[in-house]
This record gives sequence, structure tokens and C-alpha cells, in this order.
Amino acid sequence: MRAVLALALILSSGLAVRAAETGTLIDGSDIDAVVEIARNYGSATIAATAGGAPKISARIGGVTYAVYFQNCNEPRQCDDINLYAGFLGAAVTPERMNGWNASKRFGRAYIDPDGDAALEMDINLKNGVSPANLSASFAIWRLMLTQFTEFLGIE
Repeated sequence: MRAVLALALILSSGLAVRAAETGTLIDGSDIDAVVEIARNYGSATIAATAGGAPKISARIGGVTYAVYFQNCNEPRQCDDINLYAGFLGAAVTPERMNGWNASKRFGRAYIDPDGDAALEMDINLKNGVSPANLSASFAIWRLMLTQFTEFLGIE
């Protein structure tokens, strides 16, 4: 019995250490924390949409993108974020875009109503995520942007 209790204590202390290492959770009300993580990958500034919801205007490696706060109960109480990059004049066929989507796990690409290419990725922040988890999501977004610009032939 003592061995079981000792093991439980060791395991729970390990969980506490990991929780302390990751810091507090970030949710859709902590716009400053989201913009700080975005700044780890390039430039980012806080703005607002026409409807008053928070928005981050950002760049990674010369590619402009936006972070839209979505499903907001109040202007600063949002459940998730949407990362969006649009590429004006990028000619790509629907078949080729379908090939892109079929080969990628995260995010989605499409041709918007004006015929331009777009790339999006959603991140759920409801109930909070660790800073490390959110940073990892932005790392995936950076990789997707790099791969998508190569796919479109944009250097």
C-alpha cells in the first residue's frame, strides 16, 4: 500500500511540475498573450474588426495574415481563433486545391468568391490551452504558410 501511495505522490508531483512549467492557460479573452505568441513567429499588432471583435494583423516570413477571434460572447470573451491568409491573383485550379487539402491534416485551403487562394486554420481556446500548445499551433501555421506559398509559386 505504501508503494502505491508513493507512486501516486511521485506521479502527481510530476504533473504539478509540468503544469508549472507551461504557465497559466490562455483562452480567447487573453488577446495580449495570443499576440505575444504570434510575435514569436514574426510581427503582430492588435486591431479590431468592423464589428468590434479583436483581430491581430501579423506577418510570418513576409506573408501577411490575420488572427480573428471567433464565437465571442462579448468582444473579449471568445472561444476560438481563426488564422487566415489570402493570396490575391494566385491562380490555382479547384482540382489542385483539392489535392492540397487531401494531403494536409491541419487547416484548409480554398478559392474565395473572387478567385483568389486562401488558407485558414482554426484553434480552439475554449477552457484554455497552455502557452506551449498555442505556440506549437503557431509553428504549424508557419509551416503551412511556407508550404502553401511554395505550392502557389510565391517566393
